[in-house]
Amino acid sequence: MKKIALIIGSMIAGGIISAAGFSWFAQAESPAEKTPSAERKILFWYDPMYPNTRFDKPGKSPFMDMDLVPKYADEEESSASGVRIDPTQTQNLGVKTATVTRGPLTFAQSFPANVSYNEYQFAIVQARAAGFIDKVYPLTVGDKVQKGTPLLDLTIPDWVEAQSEYLLLRETGGTATQTEGILERLRLAGMPETDIRRLIATQKIQTRFTLKAPIDGVITAFDLRAGMNIAKDNVVAKIQGMDPVWVTAAIPESIAWLVKDASQFTLTVPARPDKTLTIRKWTLLPGVDAATRTLQLRLEVDNADEALKPGMNAWLQLNTASEPMLLIPSQALIDTGNEQRVITVDADGRFVPKRVAVFQASQGVTALRSGLAEGEKVVSSGLFLIDSEANISGALERMRSESATHAH
Repeated sequence: MKKIALIIGSMIAGGIISAAGFSWFAQAESPAEKTPSAERKILFWYDPMYPNTRFDKPGKSPFMDMDLVPKYADEEESSASGVRIDPTQTQNLGVKTATVTRGPLTFAQSFPANVSYNEYQFAIVQARAAGFIDKVYPLTVGDKVQKGTPLLDLTIPDWVEAQSEYLLLRETGGTATQTEGILERLRLAGMPETDIRRLIATQKIQTRFTLKAPIDGVITAFDLRAGMNIAKDNVVAKIQGMDPVWVTAAIPESIAWLVKDASQFTLTVPARPDKTLTIRKWTLLPGVDAATRTLQLRLEVDNADEALKPGMNAWLQLNTASEPMLLIPSQALIDTGNEQRVITVDADGRFVPKRVAVFQASQGVTALRSGLAEGEKVVSSGLFLIDSEANISGALERMRSESATHAH
């Protein structure tokens, strides 16, 4: 009986202790269970498409058919060095990043060009003395001529008279000094040396003198008729050479300094796509067009077969490369007109806007003057959401403030 009583007493005592322990544990835990979890404080609601407009309550956006998005206080506090965005949201929006690299910016730009006469291949035929026109050969503007082609026949009284004096001296025994003096007078009067030698050889007076084309080319001015009087130095004809020709193109002043040699040029003419064009030399003319901010690039191109005609259209492709510079994808750049910026990703995964200075862009790549360092990460896709978030959180204002501080 004593053993049974002892066992029952022990069980009762254990139950009391267990009950007391449970009661104390329950009391210790109950405050935590009864305290509700802290709720995130909402500052305002906004439409991501119009981040600068804020609303004081949730609902549909008046701008787009979508729900307004809350802006939480803890997001505002955590955005001191950038913006954090839910990884799921960035993944759904296809946010991608690219690394800032250093290298040459390659240009492959095409510019409209125009074929024109080579002004160095230009001849003006003039009357060397007063006379009258005996014959005009059947030629007109636009006709092609070769060097030596006769243009017109002239009678020049002064030359006829001087020749008569020369022959008279020869017949009457004039001295060598006298005869040489008359020949020199003919030279000064403009008589060609070939005609003077013919006079000496034949001892006959020439009454007609033929003016001939001095170069191969195309007649660009010729308007004389037989029987017309012509004064000394009157223009008889203008002839323009066709080989080589010039091809000119307007090059933006911002890339003109990258033009180094003729190997950078690829020239095509739509009218002759089968023709391979050889560039003899090139010149970047001085002076910038005030309206277009361009310089004239002039190419001298072989045209032995005269396939290129003045006035033809052409295309000039310019292939150049800059010195090594910082490079980013062009799609990573946000250009508002007032400023140019990118969204970088720091070591903690925050999106940080940074202002940059752009040098030039080509083929989807943009070269920077300053603002980033080699190896940094920039957002190249899904910029809209992050830039809007940065605008809302005040990260852009901090960026501008820091830029202003550095400027001072």
